[in-house]
Amino acid sequence: MSDSMPALQAGPAPRPHSQFVATGFAVAAGSMMVGGALALYVARRHASGLHPGHDWLAGTLVPNPQFDYALITLLMSLVTAHWALWASRRGATAHTWTAIATTIVFGLGFINMVMYSLNRMELEIGSGEYANLAFATTGLMMALAILGLFYLGLMGLRSLGGSVGRDGSAPLGAAVFFWDFVAVAWMATWYVVYVVK
Repeated sequence: MSDSMPALQAGPAPRPHSQFVATGFAVAAGSMMVGGALALYVARRHASGLHPGHDWLAGTLVPNPQFDYALITLLMSLVTAHWALWASRRGATAHTWTAIATTIVFGLGFINMVMYSLNRMELEIGSGEYANLAFATTGLMMALAILGLFYLGLMGLRSLGGSVGRDGSAPLGAAVFFWDFVAVAWMATWYVVYVVK
C-alpha cells in the first residue's frame, strides 16, 4: 500500500463576466420599472386633456436650472466613473480610488440637487396628480441612484483589496455599467417629468 496521496483535479475556472451578466439583468429590470413609471406619467398627463398646461401642474413652478445642474453633475460623475474603470484596468490603484471617491461625491451632489429642487417646488404628496407622479418617478430614480452609489462603493472596496488589472476590474466594470444605466434613466425622467412636464 502506497502512502502517497492522489493528485486532485482543479475545478473549473470562475467565469469573470457572471457579475456583468447579473448586472445586465438588473439593468433590464430597472429599465422596465423606469419605463413603466414614465409610461404611466405620460398616460395620466395625456388623460388630463389635449393641452394639459397649467391645470396639470396645478400652479407648480418647476425650477429647471437646478434640475439642469443635477443632470450636469450626473454627467460629470459618468466621466469619473469611466476614469475609475480605465485606471483599474491599468492597475493604477491610486487613480482608481480617487476616481471612485470623486464619482461618489458627484453622485451625492446629484441626489442633493434633486432633493433641493423638489423642496423648492413645494410639492406635497396628494396635492395633485402631477405631484404624486413626479414624486413616484423621482423617488424611483433616487432609489436607483443610491443603489448605484452603493454598488460603486462596494466595488471600490474590492479594488482596494487588489481586484485591479485587466481581469480583476470586471466587477468594477459591472458597477460602472449600472451607473451608466442610472444616468440614462435619469435623463429620460428629467426630460419627461421636468422639461416636457
